[in-house]
Amino acid sequence: MARPVRMDYPNTFYHVLSRGNERRNIFRDAQDYENFTDTIRRMVERFGLEVHAYVLMSNHYHLLIRTRDANLSRALQWLGLTYSIRFNRRHMRSGHLFQGRFKSFVIENERYFTAMCLYIHGNPIRAGIVQNFLDYPWSSYSTYVAARRKEPWLATKLVLGMYGGSRKRFIDAQLAYVGKEKSLLDELRYGLFLGSERFVEKWKKRLQGERHREKPQARTALKDQGISVVAKQAFSALGIEDPSPFLKPLRREKRPNRDLAIYIICHLGLFTNQEIGREFGVGYTSIPGALKRAQSYMDSDKKIRRKVVRVLNDI
Repeated sequence: MARPVRMDYPNTFYHVLSRGNERRNIFRDAQDYENFTDTIRRMVERFGLEVHAYVLMSNHYHLLIRTRDANLSRALQWLGLTYSIRFNRRHMRSGHLFQGRFKSFVIENERYFTAMCLYIHGNPIRAGIVQNFLDYPWSSYSTYVAARRKEPWLATKLVLGMYGGSRKRFIDAQLAYVGKEKSLLDELRYGLFLGSERFVEKWKKRLQGERHREKPQARTALKDQGISVVAKQAFSALGIEDPSPFLKPLRREKRPNRDLAIYIICHLGLFTNQEIGREFGVGYTSIPGALKRAQSYMDSDKKIRRKVVRVLNDI
């Protein structure tokens, strides 16, 4: 199974979610909840992350984080491992506690970040566990509304600042947000980005230079650019700035770079043979022949092979 994309960057807003293995409980009693919040505190101190909101449900948790360094994965892996050890020792069990790796997506700015804070606090209400926010003790909501903060490690200034620092305005906004959560998730794109289309385009370009092609969300983002853009990138990486002569039907004429470009596009796994054939002006039945010729070029010339491998890594 393909792993979710890991995007570790400094000074970036993230929403993080992790579930129990087979959706089993990761918190059995109040002591477990307290142990986890204590582990979050230690993570903040150890890795320098800012945790702005959280909610702990019986079989999963949500965190709202801003990084200072590019260390989100290391921090969350440490959190999961450290808590798992504490949980297993306490309950005399062994084995995995969490369901694979944590999931995360990048958030555009303070406005979306604040909306996600309200979304996170609403989890116990939506689940029907409680009717009032303050009746659920395992979230950051009470720290936001209390005059004296219970959790000094929790960063609340940014979100409260969106309401002029007023706890009352924050409470009013939280109450008014109930039932409006879907509108926020409608702006979650590719399972990776929460924000405007312009923000998503910026991140898609950033991902193009990274090796995440095997990850389903990033593959979708790259495919959305269109086969013409990907073909142009492939030719450019092969040293051909004007690919137009290679995108026409060719009769009995060998053009290795054309075959190599087809090979690269095929091995990205983004487009069907029919789509590739249309781009190159041939039928889909011509694609296997181009792949065979490209393979023979690479088998007979190690420099060509190394070049194609480099292009596949970099495109």
